[in-house]
Amino acid sequence: MLNQITIHQLDLFLVAAKLRNFSRAAEQMSISQPAFSAQIIKLEKILGSPLFERIGRRIELTEAGSVFETYTQATLNSLREGKQAIDDITKNVVGKLRLGASTTIANYILPYRLGGFKKKYPLAGIEMMVGNTSQIEQALLRGEIDLGLVEGPVRNKSISVHLFMKDELVVIYPYAHRWKSRPAVSLDEFKKEPLIIRERGSGTRRVFTDVIDPEKNHLNIVMEIGDTEAIKKSARAGLGVAVMSRAAVEEEIKAKTLRATRIEGVGMERSLNLIILKNRYLSNPLRAFVQTLDMKEKVPGVNTV
Repeated sequence: MLNQITIHQLDLFLVAAKLRNFSRAAEQMSISQPAFSAQIIKLEKILGSPLFERIGRRIELTEAGSVFETYTQATLNSLREGKQAIDDITKNVVGKLRLGASTTIANYILPYRLGGFKKKYPLAGIEMMVGNTSQIEQALLRGEIDLGLVEGPVRNKSISVHLFMKDELVVIYPYAHRWKSRPAVSLDEFKKEPLIIRERGSGTRRVFTDVIDPEKNHLNIVMEIGDTEAIKKSARAGLGVAVMSRAAVEEEIKAKTLRATRIEGVGMERSLNLIILKNRYLSNPLRAFVQTLDMKEKVPGVNTV
């Protein structure tokens, strides 16, 4: 019976498991909802167990579905790596590279590098997920991406961490703020200011609070926002000061819509890291991409393609 299961059915199952909605899953896979549902029902009959619990328009994985999701993801990852290994025999950089990047890196650091990679390797496809450090870490562990570039610390023992580049966090505030062009402000001054901060799970927030406020109760937080551009606009509107990567505010500083300063006696340089599962097969596209990053720390197994 198991030989009746198709890769297409497994792909449909994983999309439904992720989106928790047959209509949205069918739309993403470009098939009709009745056809989508029919394939899921057929898969359930082959397995002899329901995979989803239907709750109105919403669906949830059953216990059997949760178990099967883990094995399905591992199976498709193995097949994908096998196909990539065959492509790599030709020594060509072809196939899809699945990246995950935290917000600042995706928006302000990666675009130029991705452009260079695509120009050099036009046959390589790129699929990129953007999220905070915690989301990228979990996607890597689930096998949804091949590698991640993150701003915060990652401590899972299944993940290998390598320094990509150094970055500096700065305090930003409106151009007409009373601090004006001061090169630095005291920590006490900073803590009295209304603070706009990234959401929990953000690498920027974790690095910053670990240095500034390890006890997590001495900051005057007035807003928590999960979008970098929204934070910059809120700071520009005078709703508070914020802390973010200098790379993210270079254009605003040049345009004189925001100012940036440091906190006296506080070093806010951080590491931006490449993360990858230990003992993972390194495809030609993956190795070629890592080479284009000009890493500050070498990644074992990444040689000339």
